[in-house]
Formats: sequence, structure tokens, C-alpha cells
Amino acid sequence: MKDYEDLINKFDSYLSNIFTYVDENLEKLYESMRYSLFSGGKRIRPLLALLTYREFSNDESLESIMPFAVAIEMIHTYSLIHDDLPAMDNDDLRRGKPTNHKVFNDACAILAGDCLLNMSMEIINKYMEGLEDIEDLKKAIRASKYLYTSTGASGMIGGQLLDIELLAENYTKDLCENMYNLKTGALIKASIVIGGVLAGCDSQALTKLKEFGSCIGLSYQYEDDLIDCIGDSNKDEVNILMFMTEEEVREEIEKLSSKAASILGEMETKSDDLKNFCFSLIKRNF
Repeated sequence: MKDYEDLINKFDSYLSNIFTYVDENLEKLYESMRYSLFSGGKRIRPLLALLTYREFSNDESLESIMPFAVAIEMIHTYSLIHDDLPAMDNDDLRRGKPTNHKVFNDACAILAGDCLLNMSMEIINKYMEGLEDIEDLKKAIRASKYLYTSTGASGMIGGQLLDIELLAENYTKDLCENMYNLKTGALIKASIVIGGVLAGCDSQALTKLKEFGSCIGLSYQYEDDLIDCIGDSNKDEVNILMFMTEEEVREEIEKLSSKAASILGEMETKSDDLKNFCFSLIKRNF
């Protein structure tokens, strides 16, 4: 992640500058949101959006993508706050710190998550309101539509429902993969595709980016399972190791990685930054 420190700092500075409150009566709500937004997240999804945009755009300022990168992180953060709640995963710790509802109470955590989702749209709408070029506006609308479709019932939220509603004994390998593609993969893929949309990629290139994003998203979750579950005797948590051996999962990760590399190799990119970052996620130990 050190190679991308400057980009992360630029993102965090942008996020911090827009994340202010003016009503002291709402201070607790904003502190709750800030607590989770700035709790040590690796900024993986906004980085994917920024790097993809940079590969296919000549806009060095990143002004067009930054509001969407911020929205992506807000959506991701709200989903984590809600996932940790007693009615969902009932977790006490997140990134080594007490979860939001443990610090601020359940009601405040719910509202903080709701507010982050709302703010993500407010930021994008404010950006679009200032656009004068009709083509830029069209790209922004397409990117916004893709983002909120990917995080709704047919994406992240739907995947979370599958995760909490189905008992482990009711899962199949295909259903587990489908849950991964929705709950984790949809926002990862959206981050990549949105970068391409705003950079002006044509439909053929966007199709390739969608396929690339799907490979990265599923590989990322498989690696998560290997990190979290190797040697763990807890059989209640659904993961791909219920259906595949460790060796088989590693082989599948290699296949997905090779496919992703092949897809990106067919495209004209300005550097290897996106590829290198994605493969660092797949080979990570965190």
C-alpha cells in the first residue's frame, strides 16, 4: 500500500475537507460517522476507482472521479457499520477497535449508516449540478446509476441478506459464490467500472472492465477466506472452504488472476498501477 500513499493522502484530504458539520446538536451523529470513516480503512475501493480512472483518462487532477471515490467509501463504511449491528453480524470489534454501535449505541450507529448513504448521493449530486458539458453529465449519471444499482438489492444489500438469512447447511458452492459476488464483489467491480465510465471508456472497454472487476472481487473474497479461516475450527461461518480445499481455493485464485491479467492486457493502459494494485490485494496477508 506504500506505493499508493500519496493517492490515499489526497483522497483523505478531500474527504476530510468535505466532511464537516455545522449544527452542534448533531455533533454525535457526525462523530459517529467520522469514527468509522477514519478508523484505519485501507481505502481499497476508492483506490480502485482512482487508479482505473487514471489509467484511461488524461485528467491528472482527478476532479471528476474524486466525488465518486468518496461516495464509494461512504457506502462501504455505512455497510460495515450496519453489518456489525446486533441484528446482523453482532461484532464487537472492527479493525481492532470497538464497533460503532459499541461506542455510540445501536440507534446512533443505524442513523450514522443511513446518513453516510444519503451523503454519498448528496456529494455526487452536488458535483453533477456544477457540470456544464452535457457529455460529462451523461457520464456522471451513468456512473451514479451503476454505483447505486451495485449496492442495492441486486448487489451488496442482496448479498448481505443471503449471508445472514441462509444457514450454513443450506449453502451450495454456487450459492456461496453468488453471495460473494453480490456482498463483496459488486462494490469492488463498481469501483473499477465507475472509473472507466468517468474516464470515457467505450462500451467494449467497459465490458472488459466489468469482467476484470468480477475476477478481482471474487479473488479478493477467496483470499479473505484463506486469511480468516485457515486453521479455524468455527464451522458456522459460511466460506468457500466449506466446499473446496485450501489447495483448490488457491488454484481458483490463480485462474481468476490469470484471467484478470489477460483481460487487462488486451486494453491500452497508461501504466501497470491498476494491475499491480489489484494483484497486491489478491496476494495480500491482511
